Amino acid sequence: MKFRTDKASQGRKWGKGRIVVLGVASAAVLAACGSSSSASSSASATSSSSASGAASGTPYVLHAIISQTGAASFLGSREAKALQALAALTNKQGGIDGHPLQVDVQDNQSTPQTAVSYATHLVGSNVPLILNGSVVAVDASVDALATSNGPFVYDLSPGTHPKAGSMIFSAGISTKFDAQSYLTFLKSKGITKIAAITSTDGSGVDGFKQLQATLAKPEFSSFKLLTHQTFDPTAVNVSAQLSVIKAANPQALIIWTTGTPLGTVLNGMVSLGMQDIPTVTTDGNAAYSELTHFASILPKTFYFPTGSLYLPPADITNAAVKAKVQAFDTAVEAAGGHPGDAWGLSWDPAQLLIGAIQKLGVKATAPQILNYMENLHNVAGIFGVYNTSTSDHRGLSTQDVYMTVWNGSSFTPVSGPGGTPLSGSAG
Repeated sequence: MKFRTDKASQGRKWGKGRIVVLGVASAAVLAACGSSSSASSSASATSSSSASGAASGTPYVLHAIISQTGAASFLGSREAKALQALAALTNKQGGIDGHPLQVDVQDNQSTPQTAVSYATHLVGSNVPLILNGSVVAVDASVDALATSNGPFVYDLSPGTHPKAGSMIFSAGISTKFDAQSYLTFLKSKGITKIAAITSTDGSGVDGFKQLQATLAKPEFSSFKLLTHQTFDPTAVNVSAQLSVIKAANPQALIIWTTGTPLGTVLNGMVSLGMQDIPTVTTDGNAAYSELTHFASILPKTFYFPTGSLYLPPADITNAAVKAKVQAFDTAVEAAGGHPGDAWGLSWDPAQLLIGAIQKLGVKATAPQILNYMENLHNVAGIFGVYNTSTSDHRGLSTQDVYMTVWNGSSFTPVSGPGGTPLSGSAG
């Protein structure tokens, strides 16, 4: 079994500031919409779709604050493009009860301060829901603004861990499940001596926290963490930390950071001749564009915990998930993108929220949206099947994680669900 290899991304460049996406809405709808600076997420409930099936009512605005520039732009720029593609697909199918879906994207520039500035305005405008991306520290700054009355915030970083009953949901595979899966896989390969290097930002701190917690479980008692090194994500050189790791002679290395800082670590590994050490990193780095950019400095064996969206449809046994992945692939490729290029992180959250509004109506409040989202049962998405509750604001499990290895052009699976190895797998 192999993961699909898709065409390289040909997406358009996205600038700073705000981008408003209205999909295939008509000029008349645009005129009715008025200024894109409106923070309203409601629309008249009396409009209906046109005879052709295209949405023709007043727009429903979905607000997103995403890292389109800055250190997390390799994630955010593609998350924004995915929302564009999904808006077009939704509007072709009639929109939300006849209302065109309009996505208002604002660039947080990968900084908490900018994200909070935009979010504060939206909160003051009583917006019921916000898509919030793209890395832990930035997402957490916006999460702090949510109250029991709203807004409902869907974080696009898997590294956030919402409290039970809160207004916060988190996208993708939990980093807790990532750690369980990659340690299960490494254990099956007879690896016991590991080292870790993590950034001091939210992503790195969370990654190491999950590693520590998982290593403390009895089933992983055979592992020995030889050394743990940290670095500032703005650092341009981490040779000192990597020298300590090299001297410890680990059988595998865990790198937990996202985006630009990964390149800093990889460059250091090359300079110290450490490319032969099997290396694991976060699925936040499982992006075609980033990995092809780093091609000359990648470790010889590079592992990622990834979701089911990387599986070719033919290998997806759940028919509903297969249909979602096929629709996702078609939409992304039609938009000139690459399905393995971080487009998926915003796709499921937006799809689930669209489903909520279609069920509740365009005037749904944040508490109503939360109640709907806490009661998802066997709802298919591109990451797997969602089952949520008051205490589970993600809806996925270790069974949705597959260990993959980057082979230079695509991802190849080396495990079954939860890191269980495949018979005769490579890597």
